[in-house]
Amino acid sequence: MSKRNVLVLVVLSLILLVAAGKTAYAQAKPIELKLSHFMSPMHNLHVDVFVPFTKEVEEKSKGRLKITIFPGEALGKSRDHFDMVTTGVTDIAFVIPSYTAGRFPLSAVMEIPFLVPSAKVGSRAVWELSTKGYFTQEFQGAKMLSFWTTGPGQILMTKKLARTLDDIKGVRLRSPGPSQTALLRDLGISPLTIPIPELYDALQRGMADGAVAPLSAVVDFKLFEVVKNYTIANLYVTTMCLAMNPKAWASLPPDIQKIVEEAAGSRASANAGLSYDNYDAKGLEAGRKAQGQIYNLPADERGRWMEKAKGQADKWISDGEAKKLPSRKVYEEARALVQQYSK
Repeated sequence: MSKRNVLVLVVLSLILLVAAGKTAYAQAKPIELKLSHFMSPMHNLHVDVFVPFTKEVEEKSKGRLKITIFPGEALGKSRDHFDMVTTGVTDIAFVIPSYTAGRFPLSAVMEIPFLVPSAKVGSRAVWELSTKGYFTQEFQGAKMLSFWTTGPGQILMTKKLARTLDDIKGVRLRSPGPSQTALLRDLGISPLTIPIPELYDALQRGMADGAVAPLSAVVDFKLFEVVKNYTIANLYVTTMCLAMNPKAWASLPPDIQKIVEEAAGSRASANAGLSYDNYDAKGLEAGRKAQGQIYNLPADERGRWMEKAKGQADKWISDGEAKKLPSRKVYEEARALVQQYSK
């Protein structure tokens, strides 16, 4: 072999070694993403959903993907989280669609009053609806990773126990969203719009007589310190979801995308449903320990409440149809799924 050929081989070898070194460096350096939510680090979703999700993707990607959680509105206000993820303020965001009234109409189907009996059932149903593409249009601009619901909302009051419709007429209760606001008005209640992180202070100061909220909030926000009366009526649930910035999603190698989808998707949905049901039980126990009055609304009285709110489903369907949305079909499928998973 000539000296010239030997020199060429040496140069080629060096180039290959440098390229291999760069590849090894690129693989060793993890992709880093941000996950933003507006709950505290002690909230059940942080503990049971977001932390396990980030740990799973890091472990299964062998450290190639690292997701840092920013809780407590560190990156932005609760109502802004969907816009934050579409504009790239955060790579992944926890979103409560009802915080922006009318923007996500079809995903609000689960919030129709007296439809869903538990977080487990609601989460399975809403996730399955999402996989059928019903919510794709309204969540444009984001890669949707998972959907779930809270447990049923109950009536929590500081000074008065709600046993009948007469007991709640005119009381000022915090409402989490437009669907619940309409329900409260039908029941004769005066709804208030208060972000849930501010609810404790509002109740303590007497700015509200109480709230409608799942019992998990009693633990998550220490409401047992100010709430003394609990009426178990299973009024509604709230839809929640996890969204991802499309550019951040596209930046992930295909194998890591698969890991993220598997760690989120039905798994995060099931974890959230289980967590909310567990924390509802903890909330009820916390209320008992704080010597609160617990009242299970009798079936006949609950029937009176349901009669007052019976127009909500029809209105939700007609409002959607006026916008050319398949609201009747979505509602019928939601009901069927709830019945199926309630067995």
